[in-house]
Amino acid sequence: MKDRRLTAYMWSMYGLATVALVLTDWTSLASLPGAAVTAWVGLIFIGVLSEGLAIGLSVGAAASTSSITFLPLLAAVQLFGPAAAVVLVCTTQVFGEIVVRRKPLGRALFNVSQVIVGTAIGGVLFLWLGGVPLQVDAVGSAPTITDQLIPFIVFGLVFLAVNHAAVAMAITLSQGLPFRRVWGLVLSNSGASLQDILVAPIALAVAFLYVSFGIGGILVVLLPMLFIRYSYLTTSRLRESNADLLTALVKAIETRDPYTSGHSLRVSRLAQQIAERMGLNRHAVEHVRQAALLHDIGKIEALYTEILRKPDALSPEERAIIESHVTRGEQLLRDLSSVPEDVVKAVRHHHEREDGKGYPDGLLGDEIPTGAKIIIVCDAVDAMLSDRPYRRALSLPLVIEQLEEHRGQQFDNRVIQALVTSDLLTEYAEMMRTNRARATAESLDPSPIPAPMMRPAGRPTRKLRFHS
Repeated sequence: MKDRRLTAYMWSMYGLATVALVLTDWTSLASLPGAAVTAWVGLIFIGVLSEGLAIGLSVGAAASTSSITFLPLLAAVQLFGPAAAVVLVCTTQVFGEIVVRRKPLGRALFNVSQVIVGTAIGGVLFLWLGGVPLQVDAVGSAPTITDQLIPFIVFGLVFLAVNHAAVAMAITLSQGLPFRRVWGLVLSNSGASLQDILVAPIALAVAFLYVSFGIGGILVVLLPMLFIRYSYLTTSRLRESNADLLTALVKAIETRDPYTSGHSLRVSRLAQQIAERMGLNRHAVEHVRQAALLHDIGKIEALYTEILRKPDALSPEERAIIESHVTRGEQLLRDLSSVPEDVVKAVRHHHEREDGKGYPDGLLGDEIPTGAKIIIVCDAVDAMLSDRPYRRALSLPLVIEQLEEHRGQQFDNRVIQALVTSDLLTEYAEMMRTNRARATAESLDPSPIPAPMMRPAGRPTRKLRFHS
């Protein structure tokens, strides 16, 4: 049913785009002088080049791209009118979706269609509100920037609104989620669109510079921005390479211990979900996710694995070695200039406690970074729901009991509240149960794990070890 509704929706978007193309007034392009046509083609070229230099953005599961294509689009509607803007956005999006991002034909066609619809609707409102294409209407006195400001703003906002609404509806139909919730998620992850709005006045300036100085007025503003974009692209790719290397290193560390295999990836996913539930902004959520993925990066030496697999109590010397993994992880991440400071701090402090009895610095309450507060809870949850050499995985009621017992002392109240008042913990426990069942089906030897020793009341006979 969902697939049919989504297919019908996509075809309706194709139809709307076709209607928009038919109803567009193409005669305005015929009256463009030769110099204006050259400038228009130049804007299209800049838009295509911008799509080629688009920077990939990833926030958790959400992914998008950031480019400056919005600027030549806004400049085109100001200078040459809606028809020219439709041609520009259609050309750049076809290139971006098919050549650069290599989307499947159906998705590419949908994305192209919805930007055509957004451009066409925005263009109609631009003209209706008194906007004047500067290189088309030669009758009367030339408009001022103030005259063009409101039509310009409305065009940009309508374009972005249609874009977000179309994407949100597609997600709603494909995943069966409430549109209102999806709309909120799309807006919360629309950092690239916010960036577009902030730099939009540059496009207005470009249009009026062209009127005064010709095509040089366009190049003097947009070409330097392309070079800046290229430098950002290079930096972004370097950061992605570092992130991939760190992720591979984390996986390599965990493969040495079957009891912690996949631990960091699971903790990062749960930490991201809790951070979102707590209402942190998108950048803070991403930093929490990264820190959770890398929180045990300091355990790179095999010595840590040997100690963690001990079924007996740790000696003071062994505990000191275990506790040193946070400072070793911090140092490793500081050697990589691309790792944000918030991530480094969260890794260093992810074993601090609310009562000040944690390590390495004995921070108390609000002195502990929020990311570290989230990670310590996720770390403990994953450890309690996992089989360990010294016990089997705990039941969900016992995990909740332990979290409630230690809130305000070891764990932050806000983090526990966000976790236990949602379905996150139940879903996580079910995932862990499924993983254990799959491992058993794959004939993993469970013999090193002794049966749990529990008092009749259901409480453990020994103090729970929350580290992983």
